[in-house]
Amino acid sequence: MWFDNWSPFFDVGKTLEEMDRILDAVGRPLSLRSVPRGTFPAINVYDQGGATVLTAEVPGVESKDLELTVMGDSLTLKGERKNDAGEKERYYRRERPMGAFMRTVTLPAPVKADSAKAEYRDGVLRVTLEKAEEAKAKKVQIKS
Repeated sequence: MWFDNWSPFFDVGKTLEEMDRILDAVGRPLSLRSVPRGTFPAINVYDQGGATVLTAEVPGVESKDLELTVMGDSLTLKGERKNDAGEKERYYRRERPMGAFMRTVTLPAPVKADSAKAEYRDGVLRVTLEKAEEAKAKKVQIKS
């Protein structure tokens, strides 16, 4: 029968991909799934008035193993998650990625690179970047 080969997850995945394609075509900056599943580290970028804030989940990585670069309208996070088991260990399941990683994110507005402040606590890196003057909203006086 036709439903023997039917998979509800296949249909959902195809639907999400089609919705992403349509929404991207009309200029939406982030799709429903903005990065592939399993991308490390997971990142959030949001507006906080006069600043853009980025948070990245990097559990198991020491702050000395992280490198942050801001250039133009992008931010790059590099680091390495070291293997917590020896090389002779036999894994039954391995879902946590190990080794070097790098993520580059295009920021939604120009920022002052020299204003970047980074804090690392409980496996979460928080970077606050002051917006450049040209990115800040300005009130315009209306004359009549």
